[in-house]
Amino acid sequence: MKLLLIVYSGPSPRRITSLFENHRVDGWTEIDHAHGAGESGRREGTRAWPGESSLFFTAIDDEPCHELKAALREEQARLRDGERLHVLSLPVEDF
Repeated sequence: MKLLLIVYSGPSPRRITSLFENHRVDGWTEIDHAHGAGESGRREGTRAWPGESSLFFTAIDDEPCHELKAALREEQARLRDGERLHVLSLPVEDF
């Protein structure tokens, strides 16, 4: 089992939940209006640092996880300028 942490910055966070629905993800958590900084810049929701991110968490079995990660990579390739999608995968010991 894996824990996926997905960070999406852009106008359409629904594109992530649509992928969940299409790839056997039974449950997830979404946190909107996230602020932070990283390689792609700062997002603090201010005039100086515009933009915000949405965070998604899901615990998912290994097989559907591989399929979902492949779909997320395909989605990354379709992003417009200024949109970002980062995916982190962590092993789950207990759930």
